[in-house]
Amino acid sequence: MLRLRELKREKGSVLILCYIILISLLAFSAPLLSKLINEKLLLDRQKLEKEAFYLAEGAIDDAANQFINAIANFEVAPTIASYPTTAVNWTTFYTNSTSLPAGASVIWSINETGDGAYQTNDPDGSIVFIKPYKITAQCIHPENNNISVTLNQVVLVRRISAFQHAVFYNDDLEILPGPDMTFTGRIHSNKDIYLDSDGHTLTIDSEYLRSAANIYNGVKDGKNRADGTVKIKEAGTTNFHNMDGLDSGSADWLTESQNRWNGTVQSSVHGVTKLAVPAVGSIQPNGYYASNADVVIENGIIRKGGVVLVEGTDIPTGTIQTDTTFYNNRERKFVKMTNVDLKKLAGYAEGDDDGTPSFASHLPENGLIYATRDDALSNEQPGVRLTNGSQIYRDGGLTVVSNDPVYIQGNYNTENKQPAAIICDSVNLLSNNWTSDARSTSNLSSRPASDTTFNTAFIAGVDETSVGQYNGGLENYPRLHEDWSRRNLTINGAFIELWNPQIAQGEWHYGDPQYTAPRRDWHYESLFSDGNMPPFTPWAVEAEKGALWKE
Repeated sequence: MLRLRELKREKGSVLILCYIILISLLAFSAPLLSKLINEKLLLDRQKLEKEAFYLAEGAIDDAANQFINAIANFEVAPTIASYPTTAVNWTTFYTNSTSLPAGASVIWSINETGDGAYQTNDPDGSIVFIKPYKITAQCIHPENNNISVTLNQVVLVRRISAFQHAVFYNDDLEILPGPDMTFTGRIHSNKDIYLDSDGHTLTIDSEYLRSAANIYNGVKDGKNRADGTVKIKEAGTTNFHNMDGLDSGSADWLTESQNRWNGTVQSSVHGVTKLAVPAVGSIQPNGYYASNADVVIENGIIRKGGVVLVEGTDIPTGTIQTDTTFYNNRERKFVKMTNVDLKKLAGYAEGDDDGTPSFASHLPENGLIYATRDDALSNEQPGVRLTNGSQIYRDGGLTVVSNDPVYIQGNYNTENKQPAAIICDSVNLLSNNWTSDARSTSNLSSRPASDTTFNTAFIAGVDETSVGQYNGGLENYPRLHEDWSRRNLTINGAFIELWNPQIAQGEWHYGDPQYTAPRRDWHYESLFSDGNMPPFTPWAVEAEKGALWKE
């Protein structure tokens, strides 16, 4: 019995000792456990703060893109003080990313800052308008309302006239001429650039060749490189250096491109970004240009300032005519054509001497004509043809816009040259020798062209190259319908591609029955380099990022 009592006392002592040890351990570990919990909470909070930071940063990017696209598409004035004008805006992120919460929304606003807008010149002499803004983005984390991050960033909104570029492509730019060819002026693509020559020499006589993606010495459609030479000017010198395969696919492209051409050639790896430009909706019947045109021609009916003009009373007979006699061999359709006689629209009847028109001029007061058709049959295409345009009888120039393909027949803007532009679905050029649409259904040999000059900028659609189907490249930007062999096609202007054609979508093919190539004498229009632009010239807009800070 005594031994049993002693054992019970010993067990009780051990139990008490265990309690003491346990309490001691708890007392010792409690701060450690608390520390671990606090560290876990801190890490969780830091993770959420980092997510909120990235979301706010992403919202700033989205805000900048929305803003420059709104400017480019005429939704807001280019010197607006704040955007949006009445309230803040939101960016909502829909993502499958495991690192960011889906459905998070960030509030943002844009306000002017600094000393206001100013004008400067890029190193190549192009005129640029700059206005500084501050973008503020505030993100409240969707999983914890107590976590908020506010970021600010200064951006310089840079506006340059689209026609300060000799060549501007919103899509891939391809240049693959057959004969020797030289391009002058500023060249930019928002996507890839492909340069080559079919056994001859392509010369880029410019100190500005830019791609927001990549630049390749080769062709896009999957074929091997053509056996030609591409020479590009070295900036600040009179020297030209061959590409010889040096392009974005080269391991040393980043540095060697600068060593070889001294800054002339730059791509995305050098910091080139996309420029915001107008969308195809701007040329539709309910778009910006139709809404602002002083002269509107719809299905052959012409209005100025909203008032219908009557032939023989307001304008000479034959100013506006409709026919369906032109056959487009590339599209394999007849064209329901609105024919616009620009000289008659300026008041000149048949036989009038220059300077003494029989009628008042009904060229647009603001320099903008809009023309469209929506009555073409299923086996037809709509079209607009400009004739008698060798002289534009309006100081300050003329811009003609259509959502349809535009055809220009004969010399354009060659007398008393004015700033001029054609903005349309696709551009078609007919020579001075085009006298009858009946020839359009005959073989190519019956359609000989003659030397013709067009002094105008173009904004039009170009179809995209696919595997085995070349789109014709920049050298075939204007669509031709005659035998141009040994004839000069002179163009002084700019070649701007902002969309794919919505109407004229026939594939490019060379030869009979479509066309043969001219001797291309193409140059950048000197009027544009001085800032003397056609009416309603659109902007190309970019946002250059500056200081970023967290509140």
